[in-house]
Amino acid sequence: MKKLLSIILTLTMLFSVATVLAVPTTVSAASKTGKKYVKYKKINKNLKKEGTLIFKSKAKYPQLKSKSKAAKKVNNYIKKEVKKHTDNIEKMAKSDYSNNGLSFFKNLSSFQTVCYYVCEVDVKFVYNAKGKYSFKMSEYTYALGPHGERSVKGYNFSKKTGKKISNSKLTKYSGKKLKQKIVSAVKKKINANPQNYYNDALQIVKNTKINKFNIWLKGKYIYVYFSQYELSVYAVGPTQIKIK
Repeated sequence: MKKLLSIILTLTMLFSVATVLAVPTTVSAASKTGKKYVKYKKINKNLKKEGTLIFKSKAKYPQLKSKSKAAKKVNNYIKKEVKKHTDNIEKMAKSDYSNNGLSFFKNLSSFQTVCYYVCEVDVKFVYNAKGKYSFKMSEYTYALGPHGERSVKGYNFSKKTGKKISNSKLTKYSGKKLKQKIVSAVKKKINANPQNYYNDALQIVKNTKINKFNIWLKGKYIYVYFSQYELSVYAVGPTQIKIK
């Protein structure tokens, strides 16, 4: 009897040790997007003309710590994309000043608030699993209109090559199957609040080719984002769906 108890106790201890050792090997996709894998860079810029602030930008974006050629390619793409967005708004401000002078800005109606031209970009590293990287870029721009514009965009890359991955090859679903799931999810959104959407909103989605959708990955989900005006009026805001 004592021998039997000793064997049971030994097996129990071995099982416990094996279980403890096995836990760290299970790492979630979310945990692979933290500071261990990326470092974030910030760039702020103000442009003054004759003592008046006419443009300001604020950007934050991640750079992969990996030294691989693929990671470097991804880093360069993200960095250039952020610069392209901020540069575009700055060029608009410079052009208005060059063509119309400072009086153009000062004579504007009172709807401008903080600054005449604004660009804020925030990129987050949101997925790092199954041979893929995903980034989510949120942007706010203000360019003399009655209100600013907000947008979100997804960027997806191969960890092996550093090249962008098309939507039709991004998930476990075929392009056709993913398109069906997107249409189904949007239809559900529209049916819940039909008054919020254009009459042809669902048809717009159906007519969109799979590789034209704005998609990123995060955790177990596929996110699809439609900007303001795409499926509804500005006041309703953007439409975002997620597919498992």
